[in-house]
Amino acid sequence: MVAWLVFTSEGLVGYLGLLGYAVITNGDPGGPLAGPVFVVVAALIGFVAVPLLVAPAVLVAEATGRRRGRFVGALIGGGGAMLAAALCAAAVALVTDVSPGGAVLAGLVAALAVVGPVAAYAATAGAVRGLAQRARRPQPAPVDEEQFARLPS
Repeated sequence: MVAWLVFTSEGLVGYLGLLGYAVITNGDPGGPLAGPVFVVVAALIGFVAVPLLVAPAVLVAEATGRRRGRFVGALIGGGGAMLAAALCAAAVALVTDVSPGGAVLAGLVAALAVVGPVAAYAATAGAVRGLAQRARRPQPAPVDEEQFARLPS
């Protein structure tokens, strides 16, 4: 859920950036429905990308992190998600008859866009795991102060 929210908020920030660019350059802002449509498209992409890219990347990072350290695991998991997102975006761009330069740019933007959701998913999973371990720890038994005071010293 957190990774999906990050994708959706990235769509909102992307739209606001494009709107700012259109205002500065006196370009067409896209009409009144451009913003909501842009955010809905980002939310739909996140709905597909989280189970296909983000969750496997975090699982790979955790599995690798157990053997080689958390930093190396994060690099391998995050790098794998970035590579997969870049290849998917570039392939879609090429199939839809975009120039090769546009396909490279689409791959770069997709690779950068997946970093935030992967980090948010991993941080949330780690926090939930830590809280669950804390809740499962046995609590010390309560001590009766009067009985403790009567023990021989």
